[in-house]
Amino acid sequence: MKNLALSGHAILVVEDEPLIAIELRQSLESSGAYVFGATQLPHALQLAGHPDISAAVLGYRLGQDYTTAICSRLEQRDIPFMFYSRHDDVHQLWPNAMRVPKPANAHELIEAVKATFESSFAHAVSKAA
Repeated sequence: MKNLALSGHAILVVEDEPLIAIELRQSLESSGAYVFGATQLPHALQLAGHPDISAAVLGYRLGQDYTTAICSRLEQRDIPFMFYSRHDDVHQLWPNAMRVPKPANAHELIEAVKATFESSFAHAVSKAA
C-alpha cells in the first residue's frame, strides 16, 4: 500500500502554467491531498478564504500579477504556504516561506509541502508558549 503523506489535507495550488499546474495537482493528489486549483488572482484570492485549505503551493507570478495578496490572506489565516517558483526574490517579502525552484520532481515537492506543515506546526507551538 502506498504511503499517502498528505492524506486529509486540502492544498491550494496557484499556478498559471497549465502543465505545471497539472503536474502539481497529480503529485499532491497521488499523495492523498485534495487540491483546490487557481490560475488567476481573483479566483486564487477567493479560494484562499476557503475553510478547508490547510496549506498552499504558490507560483510567485500569475501573468502580470504577483501572489502577494494571496500570501497576506493565507498568513492572516495562519495557513502555511510555500513557493514553487523560478523567482528567488520571494524571500525578500516572505522570508519564512520555503521556495522550491522550478523544475522539481514530485518527490521534492511532496517533501517540501510536508516540511511546510512541520514548520507551521513548530511556529504555532512557539507562539503558544
